[in-house]
Amino acid sequence: MPLDEYRRKRDPRRTPEPIPGDDPAVEGPGHRFVIQEHHARRLHWDVRLERDGVLASWAVPKGLPTDPETVRLAVRTEDHPIEYLEFSGEIPAGEYGGGAMTIWDSGTYETEKWNRREVIVRLSGERASGRFVFIRTDRDGEKDNWLLRRSDRDGARAPLPHDARPMLATPGELPAEGEWWPQVGFGGRRVIVRADGGRVRLTDADGDEVPAPGLRELGPSLGATQALLDAELVGGAEGAYLWIGDVLHADGRDTCALPFRERRALLERLPLEGPRWRLAPVFPGAGPEVLAAAKQQNLPYVVAKDPDSPYEPGRTSSRWVQVETGVAAPEAPARRASTNGFGRATLTNPGKVIYPLTGTTKADVLAYYLAVAEVMLPHLRDRPVTLVRWPDGVERGSFFEKDVSRHAPRWLRTARVGTPGGRSENADFPLVDDAEGLAWAANLAALELHVPQWRVGPRGAQHLPDLVVFDLDPGEGTTVVDCARVAERIAERLADDDLVAYPRTSGGKGMQLYLPVTVSRAEQTSEFAKALAEDMARESPQRVTAVMAKARRRGKVFVDWSQNNPYKTTIASYSLRGRARPTVATPVTWDEVRACRRPDDLVFTAADVPARIAEHGDLLAPLFTEPQRLPRRG
Repeated sequence: MPLDEYRRKRDPRRTPEPIPGDDPAVEGPGHRFVIQEHHARRLHWDVRLERDGVLASWAVPKGLPTDPETVRLAVRTEDHPIEYLEFSGEIPAGEYGGGAMTIWDSGTYETEKWNRREVIVRLSGERASGRFVFIRTDRDGEKDNWLLRRSDRDGARAPLPHDARPMLATPGELPAEGEWWPQVGFGGRRVIVRADGGRVRLTDADGDEVPAPGLRELGPSLGATQALLDAELVGGAEGAYLWIGDVLHADGRDTCALPFRERRALLERLPLEGPRWRLAPVFPGAGPEVLAAAKQQNLPYVVAKDPDSPYEPGRTSSRWVQVETGVAAPEAPARRASTNGFGRATLTNPGKVIYPLTGTTKADVLAYYLAVAEVMLPHLRDRPVTLVRWPDGVERGSFFEKDVSRHAPRWLRTARVGTPGGRSENADFPLVDDAEGLAWAANLAALELHVPQWRVGPRGAQHLPDLVVFDLDPGEGTTVVDCARVAERIAERLADDDLVAYPRTSGGKGMQLYLPVTVSRAEQTSEFAKALAEDMARESPQRVTAVMAKARRRGKVFVDWSQNNPYKTTIASYSLRGRARPTVATPVTWDEVRACRRPDDLVFTAADVPARIAEHGDLLAPLFTEPQRLPRRG
């Protein structure tokens, strides 16, 4: 029935969404549409078109394209009831689609074409107006991935540039004549911020991309607003802060020709006050008192701007004057970290090549770990870490290290954990809880960090497992592509029990699926994983095995449930791998899993990951906030 899937996913006792008891009797085309901005686990826009008495729905991660050159992914979701045309509200956390939903636009539409492979409509709304084409991408008809493009051009909108260079000021004294607007400078890195589809991308004065995972919420805060901003990025990997000083483009309008006073007014109307970003202060008509105040606050300069000046990308203009306060600009944290270490952790032999194929040095390893520290550390915190070290580089030998009692610095927290079958009954494992801990590991050339599926308490007591992991290992003759197909099937089986799994590459040949759980016995996670793995092997004996023996794995994917054993570990999320290239255990989206057709589709290196974090945030963040109860199996 049309709404069975919709009702199955929702609990009327917990969600404010409309849940009609009966299916509609109406058939045929409709004419109404609604687009809802949905701040769920990840911001997206839900496009819903009235059809056969329900709302045919697509989730569009980056919103409707604004020009014919842009193609967006659109994922077909379950049909929604007509009552959803007027729905807005807060869906409780933990429920399907949990998060705030608002109506972004609504109106009417005309249908030009509608079949199972292609939908062409002309929308007439206040914000969405034009001809849009939905094309299904999967040729086997089993998937729900579509491409969405706009086929006409909105003559009133200028396209958002892909990049730009910041305008530069002329060094000099504070102008004594005329009207000037001093803007405080913070001595940070000049960047251009491109906001589009709820995501942001930062580039520097050379056009190189700048990772800033701490600013990932800036994109969702802007919603569908397209903008190109001039800003200063202050701080390092753990706490970057963005001071926004100018705007080059805003919602389809090139603003460079506008005088600064008008650009500033436009900037102040944008939603740009956040926990790590805000507008750089400007003082219209002020003078030496601003320079004195900046010096008193240890700020390096003030930029005096002609309020009638246009924005000239990449040019040095005499209509902007940079006036030094005499205070030295702060040294870039990344530079200090790459040569000397970080905090209390030192870095020896920073130029030592660890990955000869790519020329990646020990300093590069440290820089990577500091760049991802903010999202990686929650996956390490309170979990005893097993180090895998390559002191002479990945082309030489490696060794595992658990007990660091002989050489760990005093400031590094450790936990004494039992090690059955080891050299001793227990060992002092490192606990990597902060960026200094990551830097310490990088100095040891501990490229790989492995952790169990449980944490320790403040006094070192071992807690019950909080994760279930399915480790998908491709046997001889198979690849991660086969793992992706098995992962999809496992996700379907889990969904039957109302469980949600989160995918990740291993950084090697396979991938993992994680479930955040709450259990009453330590054995529950292994029992559950083993039962499902064996079910999968019985269901698909030609492509799946739950047996570890190498001879039984040829041509199959091994669903390794044993990684849930409390004495076993798996590679930590965002950890490097000791391979020929610096590949990374990388969280991925289910769309990427479903789209995987070649092994390289799910291979990411240290160079790729910071930009992914800036776009997606931590795709595994739900592991910390949404524990699930396991059903009984076996």
